[in-house]
Amino acid sequence: MSEDPTKTFPQGTNGLATDVHSIKERLQRLEDKFDERSRETRPMSERIDQILVEVVGTRHELRDVNRTLRRMNVDIATALRNQDEIEDRLKNLEERPTPS
Repeated sequence: MSEDPTKTFPQGTNGLATDVHSIKERLQRLEDKFDERSRETRPMSERIDQILVEVVGTRHELRDVNRTLRRMNVDIATALRNQDEIEDRLKNLEERPTPS
């Protein structure tokens, strides 16, 4: 029984063993590539999560800025209206005849 066991297989099975070995090597290379790519994308997904958090924070900040700008717009409109009223009153005072 010291013979090579592959020689006892019928003709053509040696090629089958070679094919199986080739398939196993290809599968291993695919698994290695998959592992490498999954390690590459992990930092990218973490970066995307970080960017999303920043976007949400920026959105809240912009909402606050918009609110402040609306208030300032109202304040400026009020100031302009008051200035117009003062100018009208001043004009009326200047047009009045001066008492002698």
